[in-house]
Amino acid sequence: MAVRAKAASVTQRPAPASDAMRGACMALLLSACAAAHAQSEVIETTYSISPSEKKVGAQYREDVEAARQALMEGHDAAKAMELLQPALDFCQALRKPGLHLVSVSTAREYEEYLAGHAGNGPTEWVDSACPMAFKLKGYFHAGAKQAPEALEWLDRAIELAPYYADAQVERGFVLGQSGRLKEALEAYRHALNLAETHPGAVQSRPLALRGQGWVLTEMGDLDGAQRSYEASLEIEPDNALAKNELEYIAKLRGKRP
Repeated sequence: MAVRAKAASVTQRPAPASDAMRGACMALLLSACAAAHAQSEVIETTYSISPSEKKVGAQYREDVEAARQALMEGHDAAKAMELLQPALDFCQALRKPGLHLVSVSTAREYEEYLAGHAGNGPTEWVDSACPMAFKLKGYFHAGAKQAPEALEWLDRAIELAPYYADAQVERGFVLGQSGRLKEALEAYRHALNLAETHPGAVQSRPLALRGQGWVLTEMGDLDGAQRSYEASLEIEPDNALAKNELEYIAKLRGKRP
């Protein structure tokens, strides 16, 4: 989660207090984050709704964007959830027996999806506002440290929008913060694969690389983590968080016998 290339906001979320755990990457459908060692907070960059084709549910784009701004810029979770609820209700009510739903960015992606799911029967193209709403709901629960609820809503976003890399990155963050490192790594790698194969997901690549680097560091694979951060810097050469993580990795190597 057409390329959403413009960062709309930067917010902060407390990082774990443990010396072993630093901050992680968080991304939303449209957000994402990256964290650095020796920092007390996780810094997150959130992206607005993508300029994809308007489909069923497009009337809720403004509400979802207003909810995103309230949550990410105004830090008003109650207002954000109030604004988001009508979209959530509408999008969930779209489910009907015998009708399959999918949210994609372009006609090419829609045709690709249909080709790979020929046995699904009638398939309705749903607007990006719906997976964005689901992802925002997941982000809200992640911020409240309610991992099961966060994963439930993120999984809904991914089920509806299978090419939505931002939701995979956010899922990787929640899994990583829950200590489920192997699953977190799988989520980040899935996001990277989507970024390589779907133009609408390309902005998630540096975020997923930083998330992958964080997980690999926690798993003790410092070489792999270094490669991930260096790859992210090839895309965003001025990213201070990736640079700080590389410094942290160097310090870890210095402590090893």
